[in-house]
Amino acid sequence: MIDCLYLVRNGVPFDVAFALDAAERLAFVVAFGELDGGSYDFAARRWRDG
Repeated sequence: MIDCLYLVRNGVPFDVAFALDAAERLAFVVAFGELDGGSYDFAARRWRDG
């Protein structure tokens, strides 16, 4: 559940982060990660290097 902790670190309330299903958690994680400058490859289901 490291993804839930990542969401909490980014301001999502604890109870909300831990209540999300897997698809919703992924959406939040990708959104926060891309705001931080990352790039997620949905086809490969992984973060792009660089």
